[in-house]
Amino acid sequence: MLTILRKIVESVSSADSLTLAMQNLVMKTKDALGVDCCSIYVRDMSSNLLQLLATDGLDQKAVGRIALGFDEGVVGLVARTLELINLADAANNPNFKFIPGYGEEQFHSFLGVPIVDQGILLGVLVIQQKNPRKFDEIDESFMVMLAAQLAGKFLEVKLKKEMAILGKSSSKTITGLPVSKGLAQAKAFVMRPPLLLENINIEKCEDPSIQSELFHQSMFQVQLELDHLMIKLSQSTSSNNSQIFEIYNMILNDQSFVEAIDEEIFKNGIMATSAVKVVCEKYISKFKTLKDDYLKERAADVKDIAQRLLSKLAHSQVEFYDFSKPVILVADEVTASMLVELPRSSLKGIISCKGSVNSHAAILARNMGLPAIIETSDTIDQFDDHYIVMDGTTGTIIIEPDNAIKEEYEQLIETENNLRQIAEQELYQTAITLDKQQIYVELNAGMNSELESKGNFVDGVGLYRTEIPFMLQDSVLTEQEQIKNYRDFLISFKDLPVCMRTLDIGGDKQLSYLKINEANPALGWRGVRLMLDNRPLFMSQLKAMLKANIGLGNLKIMVPMISSCKEIEDTRKLLDLAYKEVKEELDLTDEQLIYPQLGAMIEVPSAVMLLEDLSKITDFFSVGTNDLTQYLLAVDRNNSRVANCYDPYHPAILKTLDYIYKECTRLNKPVSICGEMAGDYLGILLLIAIGYRKFSMNLSNIAKIKYLLRRIDISKVKQIVDQSGLTNINAIRISMRNYINEQNLTNFVLNK
Repeated sequence: MLTILRKIVESVSSADSLTLAMQNLVMKTKDALGVDCCSIYVRDMSSNLLQLLATDGLDQKAVGRIALGFDEGVVGLVARTLELINLADAANNPNFKFIPGYGEEQFHSFLGVPIVDQGILLGVLVIQQKNPRKFDEIDESFMVMLAAQLAGKFLEVKLKKEMAILGKSSSKTITGLPVSKGLAQAKAFVMRPPLLLENINIEKCEDPSIQSELFHQSMFQVQLELDHLMIKLSQSTSSNNSQIFEIYNMILNDQSFVEAIDEEIFKNGIMATSAVKVVCEKYISKFKTLKDDYLKERAADVKDIAQRLLSKLAHSQVEFYDFSKPVILVADEVTASMLVELPRSSLKGIISCKGSVNSHAAILARNMGLPAIIETSDTIDQFDDHYIVMDGTTGTIIIEPDNAIKEEYEQLIETENNLRQIAEQELYQTAITLDKQQIYVELNAGMNSELESKGNFVDGVGLYRTEIPFMLQDSVLTEQEQIKNYRDFLISFKDLPVCMRTLDIGGDKQLSYLKINEANPALGWRGVRLMLDNRPLFMSQLKAMLKANIGLGNLKIMVPMISSCKEIEDTRKLLDLAYKEVKEELDLTDEQLIYPQLGAMIEVPSAVMLLEDLSKITDFFSVGTNDLTQYLLAVDRNNSRVANCYDPYHPAILKTLDYIYKECTRLNKPVSICGEMAGDYLGILLLIAIGYRKFSMNLSNIAKIKYLLRRIDISKVKQIVDQSGLTNINAIRISMRNYINEQNLTNFVLNK
């Protein structure tokens, strides 16, 4: 069967045309499995419809004419659940949609599999049989393997199809790596440096003293410029974001950097521009050879400094541009400083031909809520003076879209904005369900650029990520810097509980100044393990939290990655010691220095089995569903090869969450959810049915989730789950979607 599978994939790859490729696919799959019909449906990204692209079994007139929404038919069910559907008699399924005139009435058995690339649905492959029967495991395995093999090739042919359609006009479709979700359309503003580092020639000079003076003047001008940008950024977004420029300051204030350029000028007698080129290219080369991904990306920051110095030396300025209309920023490599230079009100999206998810520009884009796409592998010239639309979820960019596509994007953006505005009208109202039960909605904070100082829209902060400021600069924060950060935040939510997570670094959250090279970082030196091995750093953070809480009393402390009782016991001892030292240092009473509650995150399977023991030494629990899912399913959630295996709705996950809630109830210990599952409509409804009542989620999800909660009846949601059982997620999805439809909430959950 593997040989047959390989031949099918090769026939798709080698076909001269899209039509032939898809026809080869359905014909060869039909023959290989001995079925009566095989069809392929392609997802049209602009309309979000599943279009029948090829079939061997249905009437050929159906090709190009059948288009199904995600909520239409069994094919739509495969698309929206991203799961294999195997039915003995599809016509008896409540989702079945009969389309007359194309010969489908003769088929009973149905097996459909989604074709998914990095979590994005590309299409649905279907086989059908005339006699009613369930397809066997061999058929299922073959179809799943075929879909997985096709995913990359399928993306390629799908894009060819889009380009073929667009080829009738001047439109062009390209793709990149999506790093910040959202839709945008506007004219491209292509930002080019006045002088390119790589174009500078090494030239001799007549007077090195004059060149050195010009260099130092340029250094001063660049420093003033960056100081202005830092102030501008701190005023318009979270104060943490301005720390992104610390790497710039570190380089400009590095005496060895300045001396190296002066040495090139005086020793080798070259122009200041030439000296900047020589030294900065050495720095860039050193950064690029480092193993740490975050440090590698600092090469882009050094290049940005070099470009700015060269511009000042050449007395060049970025040409004037009218920002009265919206723009999408395009650059060969977008930098943080570029983002801040443009008016936030005009900036709608970001396209960077180079870059990575760890770049400061990508971090800022996510914090600012801007759609962003990187690694387009195309030059910036093609964007010049063109209108573009972009999808930060799929990584799709369309240059000079035709009117139909522009109108489609306009409608999608308008719909999303309208839904957000409707939901935000109730943002400050309590989340009380139709059957009068209150759901406590808290904020996952530390990365948000807006609203963090307006705490009355949530019931508290369930997760404050203290590691974010540490990740955005290139040295450890001092205790005083931490105190300021924590106190400002605690004051912003002074009437609400704020749960601060101790540093959760390691794994996928690296610090540039703390090298962690491990074969399997997810199972390595991270979270509480790392902090207990760095007790001075741990003590500094605990003392900073305690001092920040003086006179406020709303601090709670949560410890990540707990896998044993000893880890929480050792943390408790350090907290006791920190409390004692702060109390003595500042001569405070117990009333003045409030001892905070100490909680454990439940995200390691061993902690699940130790709930009773942990409950004796902790004050509360918070379930981190992201890592818990990763560890229970043995799936690296950052590995695109196994992304389709990362399933928070896996029966094992749901049963574990049910066990945790029941154990915490028995032990009379407060428990909340702080993973991404809480921000998804299906996730939160499932969790509510299990019994959870306190959730912490990202800012972008809060308005819609609260809107949803105020319009559901918990007893009905619980009835749906009880009837289906936690092991039948397909039945739950169907019933829950039907209930959502009955409540007229479909648009809100589809546009999340």
